[in-house]
Amino acid sequence: MASQNDDSAFPPGALKERPKKKPNGEVPADRPVPVGESAFSLVERDIPDPVRLCDPWATEGLCIIAGRPKLGKTTLMRQKLAAAARGGKFLDSSFSKPVLCMFLSLEEGQLLSRLKFKQANFTESALAGIQVFFSWERGREGADMLDRYLTENPDVQYVVIDSLSRFRHIPDSHTPAFTADYEAVTMIHEVAKLHPGVCIDIVHHTRKAKGDDPLDDISGTYGLTAAVDTCVVLRHHSEGASMFITGRLWARPDDTYLLKRDSGRWEMIGVSMGLSEEQIQTINLIKAEALGLSGTALGDKLGITAQSAWQRIDILIEKGFLVKRHGRACLKGSVV
Repeated sequence: MASQNDDSAFPPGALKERPKKKPNGEVPADRPVPVGESAFSLVERDIPDPVRLCDPWATEGLCIIAGRPKLGKTTLMRQKLAAAARGGKFLDSSFSKPVLCMFLSLEEGQLLSRLKFKQANFTESALAGIQVFFSWERGREGADMLDRYLTENPDVQYVVIDSLSRFRHIPDSHTPAFTADYEAVTMIHEVAKLHPGVCIDIVHHTRKAKGDDPLDDISGTYGLTAAVDTCVVLRHHSEGASMFITGRLWARPDDTYLLKRDSGRWEMIGVSMGLSEEQIQTINLIKAEALGLSGTALGDKLGITAQSAWQRIDILIEKGFLVKRHGRACLKGSVV
C-alpha cells in the first residue's frame, strides 16, 4: 500500500490532499444570493390580465379535461379547435379572433382523425388553421420540444394534447404517485408560463367510480389537479353530459353545465341545477302540465305510489324548484 507521502498515490499533477466535500445543501460561495421583490412592488407592477381567447372556455395557462372513454372528450376538443381557428362560437361564447392551433392527436392516429374531421364538416379555413401531429416525444423531451415549437411559431395560441397518458413518461415505480403526477403536469405548465397568451388543454381519463366531488373522478392523484390552472370533468348524463369546471381563474358563479350531442357536435343546454336525473324527470313532467300535477297523477305517470310521488315533490319544494297550490305541485313562479 502506498504511504501518505508517496507521490505515486495520486496521478501526476493531482493534489496531495483530496478536497473536502461540501455538506449537503450548502450553497457554493460563488453563487449569487437571490434577490426578492416586495408584495407592494408586485402589486404596483404593470402586468396584463390573463388572456381569455374565448371567455371563459379558453384562458391562458394549462387546463386538464377528464372524462370516461368514448364519452366525447376528443370530439369536444376538435370542436373547440375549429372554433379557435376560425374565430367562431364555442358553447355559449366565442373566440374573439382566429388563432393558429396545434393538435397533438396521440391516440386516434391518422385514419380515425381524418374521418372524424371530415364527419364534423368544419370549414376549410378552420381546418387550415389546425396543425396536427400524430407522434411526439414524451416527458421532459416532449415539454422541451413543445417550448421550442411555440417559440418558433408565436402565432400558435391554442394547443390540445390528447392525451396525458401518451405524453407523459410511464411513472417510475420508485417515485411516489403524487410526485410523479405533479411533475408530469408541472413540466407542461412551465411551458405555458413561458408563453403568455397560450392556452393548453390536455385530455385525460376519469376512474370508473364517481365521487361526491367531481375532481375525485380524475384518474390519478391530486398531483394532477394541483399543477394545472383549470380542471374540467365530463360526466355521463341522460341529456348527454354534465361538465364541471373550476380553477384559479374561473370567474363565473356557476360551475356545472349540461351538454348534449346533436349531429356529432356538443351543444350547451344550460346551467346544471344540481339535480339527479330522477328529479329532472319529475320537474319535466310537472312542467308539461299547465295546472301542475297531484301526487296521485305524478305517481301514475311514473309508475310509483302516490306517497312516493309526494316524497319526490316535497324534496323539490324544499330545494325551491316547486310549490304546492290547490293540492297540486307546480313550478315555482308559475301562475295557476
